[in-house]
Amino acid sequence: MCVGKAKAAHLKIMAQQPVDDAVEGFMDLLSDLSVSERSGHALGVASRLIEYAAFEMAGTYSAEEVADLINCAARVDHVSSDVQTDVPDAVLPALRRMQ
Repeated sequence: MCVGKAKAAHLKIMAQQPVDDAVEGFMDLLSDLSVSERSGHALGVASRLIEYAAFEMAGTYSAEEVADLINCAARVDHVSSDVQTDVPDAVLPALRRMQ
C-alpha cells in the first residue's frame, strides 16, 4: 500500500516538472521585457490560466465557484489589456509554444 502511494506521488512530481520548467522559462522571457510589457504579458497568461482552471473544474466544483473564477479571469484580462503593449517578435514564438 505504501509503495503504491509513493509511486503515485513520484509520478505526480515527474508530471509537474515539465510544467514548472515551462513556467520558469516563461519567467526568464518576461525578465527581458520592459516593466509594462512584463506586467501585461504576465497578466494575460494569468488570465488564460485562471480561465483554463475554471473550465477544468466545471462539473466537479460548484457553478458559483467556477463562475467566480471566470469573472476573475475576465477582470485580469481587462487589466492586462490596459497595460500591455505590442509583443516583441522574439517573444511571440515562445508564447505560441506555451499555448
